[in-house]
Order: sequence, then structure tokens, then C-alpha cells
Amino acid sequence: MRLDPLHHTIIATDVAKSGSRNDALLVRMRADLRQILDETLRQQGLSIQQLDVADLGDGYRLLLPASISPRSALDPFLANLATALRQHREASSEAHRMRLRVVIHSGLLNPERDGAWTGNPLRECARLLDAPSGRNILDAAPNADLVVLVSQTIYDSVVRHGYTVDPALFRRIRIDVKETHEDAWVYVPGYGQPHDPGDSPPPASAAANPPARPPQQSSSVTINGNDVVINSPVVGGNYHGGPGSFGAR
Repeated sequence: MRLDPLHHTIIATDVAKSGSRNDALLVRMRADLRQILDETLRQQGLSIQQLDVADLGDGYRLLLPASISPRSALDPFLANLATALRQHREASSEAHRMRLRVVIHSGLLNPERDGAWTGNPLRECARLLDAPSGRNILDAAPNADLVVLVSQTIYDSVVRHGYTVDPALFRRIRIDVKETHEDAWVYVPGYGQPHDPGDSPPPASAAANPPARPPQQSSSVTINGNDVVINSPVVGGNYHGGPGSFGAR
């Protein structure tokens, strides 16, 4: 059988801790997420209706064809998504709040007869989405509405060249989930530049300064005031170059 793969950029989303919601909350969550994704895409001249969309249960996976630049999956998509999630949080009860893990990857996918797609990039994307590293970082940053993991492919082809979000806002992690053993890069919108633990943390703006709270710690991440400190090792992957921090902006 002759394969004829086509290049896609993949955006996968997952709502954190959705398993704690009852059916009514799940229905509301899914409707709100789809609306947020559609409105976020529309701000950059796209529509969810023009993309291949897969239902992941706790989120959606969007496939952007090669005709759409992969930079669109990061800029302005991530900034607009972060704003939409913040506005949703401010207008919702805590029970309806949505906190997302977002994975961005790219690669060649093969079309199937039923309109679906298959290929290793989809499997790799699913592993990144399930990685404990992303869950731990989001858990340790209660003021963050999303954590973004980009594959090494996206980092090398898009982020590293400065086409979108400042590369200095990303930190490399190692993903070891099932048969997937590879590097990825984590970015927490709304938090500052990762810095060496020996440095002073970057200053926080008054607008983003939350009330003082005691330090919180997981096995891999500590949050102390406005700083998300990445400890080493990270469950599901180790940070290259030692631990680091994200200071809230």
C-alpha cells in the first residue's frame, strides 16, 4: 500500500482534574472549551469548523494543515487562549473553572478512509499530553490557567528562531512515558523567564501579585509566593541543566 502523508501542526488540549466533575459539569466543561477554542481561533482568522477536530474526552485535538503556518499554533493562539481562560475563570464558579494542559507538535500524518488521521506524531502528542511533568507543573501553579508543552520538533523549527513566544520563556524537560523517550519544552503563560536558582527571582508586577500564601510542594515542583520552582528530578522527566523557576509576571 502506497502512503501519501501530509504535514500537520497538532494542538492537543486536556482539562485538568476533569474526572472529579459530575455529568452536568462535564457537559458544561466540554461546551465551554469548544467555544473558547473556536473564539480563540477566530481572533486569528481561523475557525474550528475548518480544522480536523478529534474528541479526546477531556479535551480536543486540532489538526492544522500545512497551508497554515505552525507559528499560528503558538502566536497569537496561546496568548489569546490564556486571556480567554482567565476571563472564563473570572466569570465562573470554582467548580466550572478550566485549567488546561496544551501540547503542540507537528509531523506527517496519513489519511484514513473514514476521514481520520494516523501516524507517529499523534502517538507522540498523546504521550506528551499524559506526561506527569505537565500535570505536576500545573498543580504547583494554582494561579496559572494553562501549561504548554511543545515538542522538540516545534521548538527547533518555530520557537528557537524567535518566530513566536520568547524562547527564553521555555525550559527543556525529559519525557519518559511508555515507549516515548524524548525532550520537550515547557512554557507557563503569565509567568516570567526561567532563571538559575542562584539568581534572584524576577520582580512580579503589582497586578499579578496574588495574596501571600505558604509554600506548596510536590515531588517535582515547589510554588512559593509568585515563583514556580522546578525541582530535579521531575516525575516523568528531568530538567536538563538543573532545576529552575518561573516568576509570575
